[in-house]
Amino acid sequence: MSDRVEGLSPAKRRLLEALQAKRSSKVDKVAGELVRLRDGGSDKPPVVLIHPIGGGVFCYADLGRLIPGDRAVWAIAAGELLAKGAPPTVTQIALAYLDLLRANGVSGAAVLAGWSFGGLVAREMARQCATRPVLVLIDTAPWPSDVPAWSSAETLEVFVEDLLRSAGVTFDRVPVDSDLWNLPTEQALSAVGACLSEQGLDLKLTPSERMTRVRIFENATRAMQRHRPGEYGGPTTVLHALESDVSPHYWAERAEGRPPTTIALAGDHFSLLRPPTVAQVAQAINRAAEAAPVNHTLRSVDE
Repeated sequence: MSDRVEGLSPAKRRLLEALQAKRSSKVDKVAGELVRLRDGGSDKPPVVLIHPIGGGVFCYADLGRLIPGDRAVWAIAAGELLAKGAPPTVTQIALAYLDLLRANGVSGAAVLAGWSFGGLVAREMARQCATRPVLVLIDTAPWPSDVPAWSSAETLEVFVEDLLRSAGVTFDRVPVDSDLWNLPTEQALSAVGACLSEQGLDLKLTPSERMTRVRIFENATRAMQRHRPGEYGGPTTVLHALESDVSPHYWAERAEGRPPTTIALAGDHFSLLRPPTVAQVAQAINRAAEAAPVNHTLRSVDE
């Protein structure tokens, strides 16, 4: 077994192996990549999780395993829509992911959910449906209107910070020389990766994977910067970390007459998907799923 899987939980090892197998196949991943996190033992509608800003769904391995019950759990990872070309809008991403679900036989969902940027996309998917899907936002907030767009150097630094913090590494700032962020992207990632390796920190991505992931991150960031969420009147649960900057009140103001259920959880933005808090997130998603209509289709407004 390679160094990349050493120290991983069994759930994360299985997910990594499944993702690697799919990447070596000829799967069509233009819009995105539909990944089964858990088989369902019943005909209950599944839970669908949307990737965060980095595009991967590895962060959901433990969450998918811990959601109670016997319903299937799917996740959507980013594909060529975010990895190539000009950045799409959040609405374009949402519509493409609805098409992806239906094309793969997932016509309904008990819950659409997402962490961080994934919550923005999940919410827009719900808004684009003629029905009102149940929605769970996991520490999700839009881009603050008073914060300017990041420079290329800032984007690279936050990209690496996101990779490390998602892996459980904590720090005040990425421990590398700040001048490295001003290098051309490929050189910067190579130099930063080498510097971190000397300190015992591994980004766990090949050079090719780094470039793909940073393009996804850049395009998702631009989509997020331009997105202004509209109102949504469907059932919504808002989970927020007490130590993050996310304010749950934003969504209450855009709830279209139905206030969301708001749940505060201990920890920061990244700890929500790690033990022990991830079990509470799983329980909240299950409660939302159990309250969802039995036959909740994902039919678009134009169908």
